[in-house]
Amino acid sequence: MRRQLHSTAHVEGTVIAIGDFRPDLDHLDPQVHTDPYALAEAMDNDTDGDGTGRHCPDLYARLCAQEPAEYASELWGRACAAYDYLHAGPADK
Repeated sequence: MRRQLHSTAHVEGTVIAIGDFRPDLDHLDPQVHTDPYALAEAMDNDTDGDGTGRHCPDLYARLCAQEPAEYASELWGRACAAYDYLHAGPADK
């Protein structure tokens, strides 16, 4: 999460607070898929990954928080390749 704060645009003084689970509030599912194809499909629904850097945490930040950095990076690369394949036109396949 600290790395995400350093690589996204945010209001000066932004802090991340961790508190008790409150079922009356909206929450992200803390677990991110580790299957490259499931992760690729999740990219389409990642409203936080809009490319502006304004949202925290995005799917990649959540993956990095869940998995060791080297594995998360390798898995993200495989998921990106799967994403490109899933969204390729007939001529590209």
